[in-house]
Parts: sequence; C-alpha cells; structure tokens
Amino acid sequence: MIANSLSFNKIREVNYHGKSQWQWVAEAKIVITRHAHVRKNQKRTTVAGKPVEARLVVSRVMSDAGTILAQWVLITNVQRVDANEIALWYYWRWKIESFFKLLKSAGQNLESWQQETGLAIAKRLLVVSMACVVVWEIAATENEETRSLRTFLIKLSGRQMKWGVEFTNPALLAGLWVFLSMLEMMESYSPEDLAVLRKTAKSFFG
Repeated sequence: MIANSLSFNKIREVNYHGKSQWQWVAEAKIVITRHAHVRKNQKRTTVAGKPVEARLVVSRVMSDAGTILAQWVLITNVQRVDANEIALWYYWRWKIESFFKLLKSAGQNLESWQQETGLAIAKRLLVVSMACVVVWEIAATENEETRSLRTFLIKLSGRQMKWGVEFTNPALLAGLWVFLSMLEMMESYSPEDLAVLRKTAKSFFG
C-alpha cells in the first residue's frame, strides 16, 4: 500500500475516543487512470477516461507507543491547501457526522418527523440542534460537577456502556430528555402528590 511507504509528520494533538492522541500526516502526488462509468442506450458501460492528477493525503492517529489507532486515506484535487489543513478538515468532518448521528436514529429520529412545512421543520430543527449543543457541552466540560451530571444522565438513559466507556453522546441526550421530563413533573406535582402516585404505582406490583 502506498501509505506505508510515505514519510509521516507529527502534526497536532487531537481528541480520539475521549483521549488526547497525535495526528500524523503524509502526502504524495498521484494520477488516477481508471475507467469512467457511463450510460449509453440504457446500458452501463465503461470508457477510458483522461488521467486525473490528484493528491493522496494520508492521516493517521497514533498512540505514543506508535500504534495506529485510526487511518484515513484521502484523494483530493485541491492543490493550493496544505496537506495538514486538509487532514484537519476531514478530522472535523467526523464531528459533523456525530451531529447527524444525534439528529437521526441515535437521538432525535429526524427521519420520522411528520411536520408538513419547511417552517415547521426549521423550528423543530432549531430546538433539537440546541439540545445537541447542550449535550456536546456536557460531554466536553471537565469538572467534578459535570462528571457527576454525566453519570446521573447515563443512569437515567438506561443505556449500557461498553467496557471502559464512560458515556456516549446519544446516551447523554436520552438521559437529558428523561431528566427534563422529571423536572417538569416535579414542577407540576407537589411532594405529597408524588408520594400518593408512588404508593398507587407500587400497589400494582403486589
């Protein structure tokens, strides 16, 4: 593989699965000569395409011991931007993907929304985007109070974490939703009302 023959430079510290690791970057000029796919008479055929000059940018996240934790192989025709900058763009791309993950099946289930107008979708998108920002802030803040809050939200979420994983953003979002619902109920019912409801609920368990 070409990547293994390149000379890598140690560029910057990045966050990898909650831990600080180093990003290494290498690049090489390449020429793409593969065939292009076209449709002719409703049939898909291949034709010889013109050679395309491009850049191969390889980004690695490596531990201090030299273990490759992650690797991205990028092909780009952007010529006037430093390879280190291109690698940073791709690193941030995954941050954007985490936002989409929270919007979709791992959080807000955007695909199931039933609003019928663009304005209604925009309003709901604004609200859930604010929720995502709050979750990111809780995930990124490092102090004793916030760590306790994260532990509390994970318990409320009912999600099980993998061994060694303290939290995930989708689990924090789920726990935050439960917590906000609890706070709303506590404002609507007195402690005496809640005690009665608790007693009533327990009666169904025998």
